[in-house]
Amino acid sequence: MRKAIGERLTSERERLGFTQRQIAQLLGVTEDAYAAQEAGRDDPGLFSLPKLHATGFDVMFIISGERFRPVPEESELLRRFRELSLKGRNSIFMTLDALERLAPNLKSRLKAVSAKIQSPR
Repeated sequence: MRKAIGERLTSERERLGFTQRQIAQLLGVTEDAYAAQEAGRDDPGLFSLPKLHATGFDVMFIISGERFRPVPEESELLRRFRELSLKGRNSIFMTLDALERLAPNLKSRLKAVSAKIQSPR
């Protein structure tokens, strides 16, 4: 498993155009220690993952071997959310909270309406 993680670590570093020395410096380890991680003799450790993620590494890919691929709608929503002001973002969260609170009531009302439609009088 370490070997596979090391290979994915190498793949991500190369995809982003970093040298082993640069990533070693980022992580605060020697270049030899980082090379051991890529070779699969050691693992990056839990506390290295946030630094790698902040640098652009796909941490889920490193761990699992699967890349996160958002559907187009998710990408569009995220793009638009990032463009919002703080007030706009707060409005989105308030709306989501309200929908979560209303959802149980809406669900039961829809079931009741559906039951009325389906049962003839």
